[in-house]
Amino acid sequence: MNAISKSVILVVDDDPLVRVHSQFALEDAGYEVVEAGNAADALARLDERPDIAALFTDIRMPGTLDGVGLAKAIHARRPDISILVTSGVEDGSEHALPDTAHFVRKPYTGVQLSQLLDKMDGAA
Repeated sequence: MNAISKSVILVVDDDPLVRVHSQFALEDAGYEVVEAGNAADALARLDERPDIAALFTDIRMPGTLDGVGLAKAIHARRPDISILVTSGVEDGSEHALPDTAHFVRKPYTGVQLSQLLDKMDGAA
Protein backbone atom coordinates (compact mmCIF):
# COMPACT_ATOMS: atom_id res chain seq x y z
CA MET A 1 0.00 0.00 0.00
CA ASN A 2 1.46 3.34 -1.02
CA ALA A 3 -0.52 5.62 1.26
CA ILE A 4 -3.51 5.56 3.56
CA SER A 5 -4.77 8.71 1.80
CA LYS A 6 -8.06 8.04 0.06
CA SER A 7 -8.22 4.73 1.93
CA VAL A 8 -11.00 3.46 4.14
CA ILE A 9 -10.86 4.31 7.84
CA LEU A 10 -13.06 2.71 10.49
CA VAL A 11 -14.10 5.38 13.02
CA VAL A 12 -15.43 4.02 16.32
CA ASP A 13 -16.94 6.24 19.04
CA ASP A 14 -20.07 5.83 21.14
CA ASP A 15 -20.77 9.59 20.94
CA PRO A 16 -22.53 10.30 17.61
CA LEU A 17 -21.43 13.97 17.60
CA VAL A 18 -17.78 13.04 18.05
CA ARG A 19 -18.11 10.37 15.35
CA VAL A 20 -19.57 12.91 12.90
CA HIS A 21 -16.79 15.41 13.74
CA SER A 22 -14.18 12.73 13.04
CA GLN A 23 -15.97 11.63 9.88
CA PHE A 24 -16.06 15.15 8.43
CA ALA A 25 -12.44 15.85 9.37
CA LEU A 26 -11.24 12.64 7.75
CA GLU A 27 -13.43 12.99 4.66
CA ASP A 28 -12.12 16.54 4.21
CA ALA A 29 -8.61 15.03 4.28
CA GLY A 30 -9.58 12.62 1.49
CA TYR A 31 -10.41 9.43 3.37
CA GLU A 32 -13.49 7.24 3.06
CA VAL A 33 -15.04 6.70 6.50
CA VAL A 34 -16.93 3.69 7.84
CA GLU A 35 -18.58 4.36 11.21
CA ALA A 36 -19.34 2.19 14.22
CA GLY A 37 -20.78 3.09 17.63
CA ASN A 38 -19.13 0.29 19.62
CA ALA A 39 -16.57 -2.50 19.35
CA ALA A 40 -19.08 -5.18 18.31
CA ASP A 41 -20.30 -3.02 15.42
CA ALA A 42 -16.70 -2.22 14.50
CA LEU A 43 -15.76 -5.90 14.26
CA ALA A 44 -18.83 -6.50 12.08
CA ARG A 45 -17.81 -3.60 9.78
CA LEU A 46 -14.29 -5.08 9.59
CA ASP A 47 -15.74 -8.39 8.39
CA GLU A 48 -17.94 -6.59 5.83
CA ARG A 49 -15.20 -4.32 4.51
CA PRO A 50 -11.87 -6.04 3.78
CA ASP A 51 -10.71 -2.71 2.29
CA ILE A 52 -10.48 -1.02 5.72
CA ALA A 53 -6.91 0.24 6.06
CA ALA A 54 -7.02 2.06 9.41
CA LEU A 55 -8.86 2.16 12.74
CA PHE A 56 -9.56 5.34 14.70
CA THR A 57 -11.21 4.54 18.05
CA ASP A 58 -12.02 6.15 21.36
CA ILE A 59 -10.71 4.33 24.45
CA ARG A 60 -13.81 4.64 26.60
CA MET A 61 -16.81 2.83 25.13
CA PRO A 62 -19.60 0.73 26.58
CA GLY A 63 -19.82 -2.97 25.82
CA THR A 64 -17.63 -6.01 26.28
CA LEU A 65 -14.62 -4.35 24.60
CA ASP A 66 -13.36 -0.81 25.09
CA GLY A 67 -11.19 0.91 22.49
CA VAL A 68 -8.00 -0.74 23.74
CA GLY A 69 -9.59 -4.20 23.55
CA LEU A 70 -10.88 -3.36 20.08
CA ALA A 71 -7.43 -2.21 18.96
CA LYS A 72 -5.94 -5.48 20.19
CA ALA A 73 -8.67 -7.59 18.55
CA ILE A 74 -8.30 -5.82 15.21
CA HIS A 75 -4.50 -5.99 15.37
CA ALA A 76 -4.71 -9.75 16.03
CA ARG A 77 -7.06 -10.24 13.05
CA ARG A 78 -5.49 -7.75 10.68
CA PRO A 79 -1.97 -6.65 11.68
CA ASP A 80 -1.80 -4.62 8.44
CA ILE A 81 -4.36 -2.09 9.72
CA SER A 82 -2.99 1.20 11.09
CA ILE A 83 -4.43 1.94 14.54
CA LEU A 84 -5.01 5.36 16.06
CA VAL A 85 -6.53 5.56 19.56
CA THR A 86 -7.96 8.67 21.23
CA SER A 87 -9.30 9.87 24.57
CA GLY A 88 -10.19 13.16 26.16
CA VAL A 89 -9.77 11.75 29.66
CA GLU A 90 -6.77 9.44 29.47
CA ASP A 91 -3.35 9.86 27.89
CA GLY A 92 -3.03 6.31 26.61
CA SER A 93 0.06 5.53 28.65
CA GLU A 94 -1.70 3.29 31.16
CA HIS A 95 -2.91 0.93 28.44
CA ALA A 96 -1.01 -1.80 26.66
CA LEU A 97 -1.81 -0.78 23.10
CA PRO A 98 -0.54 -2.86 20.19
CA ASP A 99 3.05 -1.88 19.29
CA THR A 100 1.94 -0.33 16.02
CA ALA A 101 -0.85 1.79 17.57
CA HIS A 102 -0.57 5.53 18.12
CA PHE A 103 -2.42 7.80 20.56
CA VAL A 104 -3.90 11.26 19.96
CA ARG A 105 -5.52 13.28 22.73
CA LYS A 106 -8.94 14.92 22.31
CA PRO A 107 -9.64 17.51 21.13
CA TYR A 108 -7.87 16.92 17.85
CA THR A 109 -8.06 18.50 14.43
CA GLY A 110 -8.51 16.88 11.05
CA VAL A 111 -5.01 18.04 10.15
CA GLN A 112 -3.58 16.24 13.20
CA LEU A 113 -5.40 13.03 12.28
CA SER A 114 -4.28 13.23 8.67
CA GLN A 115 -0.65 13.89 9.64
CA LEU A 116 -0.63 11.01 12.13
CA LEU A 117 -2.16 8.59 9.62
CA ASP A 118 0.32 9.66 6.93
CA LYS A 119 3.21 9.23 9.41
CA MET A 120 1.93 5.80 10.47
CA ASP A 121 1.65 4.69 6.86
CA GLY A 122 5.19 5.88 6.17
CA ALA A 123 6.47 3.74 9.03
CA ALA A 124 4.71 0.62 7.77
